[in-house]
Amino acid sequence: MIISKNAYKRSTWKNGLGYTDEIAIYPPTASLVKGDFLWRLSSARIEKASPFSMFPAHERVLVVLDGEGIRMAHTFEPGEPEDINDVPPEQPYEFPGDIQSRCELIDGAITDFSVFTRTGELGADVRVEVATEGEDFLWHAEGKWNFVFAMNSNIETPEGLLSIGDTLSIGAGEITLRAVEGDSKILLVSLG
Repeated sequence: MIISKNAYKRSTWKNGLGYTDEIAIYPPTASLVKGDFLWRLSSARIEKASPFSMFPAHERVLVVLDGEGIRMAHTFEPGEPEDINDVPPEQPYEFPGDIQSRCELIDGAITDFSVFTRTGELGADVRVEVATEGEDFLWHAEGKWNFVFAMNSNIETPEGLLSIGDTLSIGAGEITLRAVEGDSKILLVSLG
């Protein structure tokens, strides 16, 4: 099933400092505010240094889709020095959702893609791949829930055309993707 970017649900961050576009959530009756989801996919624009919302009992994977990257700072224990990591574009970055985290912009605003999973209940495999123009890209999706996000160009899929910023939701199995124009960066997510 193709989830159009126009169908994403926009809401404010839990801390009220920005907004998030929810791509998918499970179970469908769960909510960001309650934090009662098994998993959640979303995208957000970060335009200034800010603290991150806390998500107790969840793990997070963040991918910078555009911009020069961010610097993440985490406080694992009160009173200890912050753990600081630079997160370059297109490199999945994992961190716990239940610790104090904040970010600084390296060189201007960024857009991110985030995957949230409930701690200890399922894992997330998140990666960025390149589909070469004119060649089939075969992905063996192994999760119970699997997603393809079109990062920078349109992608042909068995379900139809995936436009930039759209997400394809599929079950486990093999899927053939094809770049429409030029080499295409695709974000692949397997949950389970």
